[in-house]
Amino acid sequence: MCSRALYLQSSGSNEGENMDAPLQDCTTEERGVVRFLWAEGVKPVEIHCRMLAQYGQSTMSQQKVYECTERFKSGRTCVTDEGCSGWPSTSRTQDHINRADAMIREDRWIMVLEVAAHLDISYGSTYAILHDDLGHRKVCARWVPKELTVVHK
Repeated sequence: MCSRALYLQSSGSNEGENMDAPLQDCTTEERGVVRFLWAEGVKPVEIHCRMLAQYGQSTMSQQKVYECTERFKSGRTCVTDEGCSGWPSTSRTQDHINRADAMIREDRWIMVLEVAAHLDISYGSTYAILHDDLGHRKVCARWVPKELTVVHK
């Protein structure tokens, strides 16, 4: 444990008590603190000690503090999350959604595998289109909207 954290515990200081709240993995707030302290010339190990004293064990690890400071040294200025590209969505397109909706409206007894075969996409993508995008669910082997109208009840 860091000397500052030990000092705060032993002295009974109220300095860090109001902020000792759990944080999610690596928040914008934490990166902001790291950036601020790094800009003041504080070493990463001391930054981690101060964050431990302030936020408790729920703060980012010392390794993450080092990684953040390295990114700031290499020119990063933003403390928010960087967007990641990920895999492009090729099956959950508006065209597939419209075609699946037309198939469901034409035949409410159609199976997910039949829609998937007709659209030439995977079962999981087809299910996601029907369930998440179109808001349908299977009731007695029939696709119906999630919120039933008076006519459907």
